[in-house]
Amino acid sequence: MDDKTFFVWSDTMNTGIMEIDDQHKMLVGILNRLFHAVVQRENNEITIEILDTLVDYTKTHFGLEEKLLQDAGYNPTEFAAHQQEHRAFIEKISNAANKHLVEGKSVSFEIINFLKHWLQEHILITDKKYAEALKSAGYCSKDWTNFANNAMANKQQTTPKQKHWWKLW
Repeated sequence: MDDKTFFVWSDTMNTGIMEIDDQHKMLVGILNRLFHAVVQRENNEITIEILDTLVDYTKTHFGLEEKLLQDAGYNPTEFAAHQQEHRAFIEKISNAANKHLVEGKSVSFEIINFLKHWLQEHILITDKKYAEALKSAGYCSKDWTNFANNAMANKQQTTPKQKHWWKLW
């Protein structure tokens, strides 16, 4: 582990849905970048940009994941619980970003550790659960894969040129 790696991706976290796994890896990368910025005490503007990116990318990923579950006809009770987990995570990130931006409070290692453990648990338990359910139901995610890839490409194109969306190193 080098000084830029706080959260190491493990193949045990793979859901078997390549686009979801790639997006999860990107979230892990953003958390690693945030950790590095805090450890290195980088300037406030960089930390704000990383937090903004984390919130933005997380919302995009969760939206795409929820569309996949809806398209696949995932169990409505499980889907509602999954959505609630997503909302709670976004709220936690948004609160940390607001405290940093508005109140000038630094991002603590406590919040970074919380985000890491929450994401790891969510992937290993909740996301793997839906992945198994989709496989068992014989759901093919090809159409969703095309939709997700197009959504990510469109997101990148509509992002202002000065901001390289989720490219922070």
